Amino acid sequence: MPFLTAIAIILIIYLTKIHREKSRNQLIEKAIENGKELSPEFFKNTGSAKKPSDPLTSAMVSIGAGIGLFGAFYFFFDGFKFAAFGLIPLFIGLGQLVAYFMNKKSKTQE
Repeated sequence: MPFLTAIAIILIIYLTKIHREKSRNQLIEKAIENGKELSPEFFKNTGSAKKPSDPLTSAMVSIGAGIGLFGAFYFFFDGFKFAAFGLIPLFIGLGQLVAYFMNKKSKTQE
């Protein structure tokens, strides 16, 4: 069942993306048929351009997810055996945090 849920989520995301692109293309087609101009901002906002992510935010999210998973697995499965899986994102987040502060120090020294 978990695998089917994961596949269903991926399928829903994929179908939503296709539907959004299809609607956008239909809008462009109708605008061309009617001789109307679309603004340049319409073409700039394609959804593929992602804003640059903040490394500190990414580190904090990973740390929070790790702590949440650790706590949930610890309390729901009564022990450290499964809770250790929560340590993976926790340590990834801590590594990102260390890298953030190391890069911050090297930028200030330059």
